[in-house]
Amino acid sequence: MFSSIGWPEIFTVLILGLIIIGPERLPKVIEDVRAAIYAAKKAINNAKEELNGNLGAEFDEFREPINKIASIQRMGPKAVLTKALFDEDENFMDNFDPKKIMASGTEGEAYRERGINPQPAGDSASPQTPSNKESQPKAGFSWDDIT
Repeated sequence: MFSSIGWPEIFTVLILGLIIIGPERLPKVIEDVRAAIYAAKKAINNAKEELNGNLGAEFDEFREPINKIASIQRMGPKAVLTKALFDEDENFMDNFDPKKIMASGTEGEAYRERGINPQPAGDSASPQTPSNKESQPKAGFSWDDIT
């Protein structure tokens, strides 16, 4: 309600209070206003406690669904789907999390460690050298590519 009140507005109210009320009575008025605000807060808190004490048992059946709705509103989309579909089984949805898939030891990680061109298991570790001229890549156009 008063979120848009800043220091210039507060300063203006204090100056107007000083002019209208006067410097002699201003401290007493500030104490009275402070006491009135404190009394209002105390009365509101007492009324809340009294209502909760008298009507608390009757409203317990309404509090549980309201608390469930509030907890669902605080959840993210993944948590809502997990709760609704899998009875809060977090492990099932973790199988589809790309960050966890890439972090764990997967076939993709092993492939990256081997390099782009993996060597077949039966060959030696030495690089292959092409023996014939046809297997070497040629720059440009060749009739051998067509036939």
